[in-house]
Amino acid sequence: MLLQLNIFLIFISTIFAQADVSDFEQPGDCGTAKTDWKPCIDRRIADMVFGSCCDRFVPPECRGICTYESHPIEARVLLMHTIQPSRCRLYKYLPAIVHCAAQTHDNTVCCKEMGLQETGQSCLELCRSQANPRELWGTKSLRKDLVQCLSKWDQVMFCHQSGLRARKIKNAAAVLATYSTTLPTTITSNNILSIKRAVNNETNIK
Repeated sequence: MLLQLNIFLIFISTIFAQADVSDFEQPGDCGTAKTDWKPCIDRRIADMVFGSCCDRFVPPECRGICTYESHPIEARVLLMHTIQPSRCRLYKYLPAIVHCAAQTHDNTVCCKEMGLQETGQSCLELCRSQANPRELWGTKSLRKDLVQCLSKWDQVMFCHQSGLRARKIKNAAAVLATYSTTLPTTITSNNILSIKRAVNNETNIK
């Protein structure tokens, strides 16, 4: 029940974000070099937000890597299953996946501390939101300078989760009134799914 409530609040904050957001929260006990880039947002909730974005902008065969998997072996297994059996065209959809993972944040500093630039300077492209998530990163296959970066996918995902922040919201009552028909009186799995669909109808990758 607590997890459902947290997910519900994340979706509501996404609704608020469309109308009246002042800034992102900047807690001092997470998401910084001083805290070893400890994530501010719970993994399960973060994966829901990531997955919701990928549901809109990434085909089913590529969604297996739309999760903040930061364990090296697990991350590589996910990549292998996505690239080989599923035949995801990474050259076409990796920019959108990275953009969804970043959620508008630039996590280059974290990636640099992880040493991604030692694998290749172009690897830092994976560490920030994309100006054009529809851009192709190759012709029929992923660019070679980016292929080598996939060996560090776990670190890329760790930094992206670390960069997630809750939003500061102004005039919440007014926004709630606007979406009053969307908000349930009782929190259930079905209600959360309905809210997720409503949010998806309102949001775009920016």
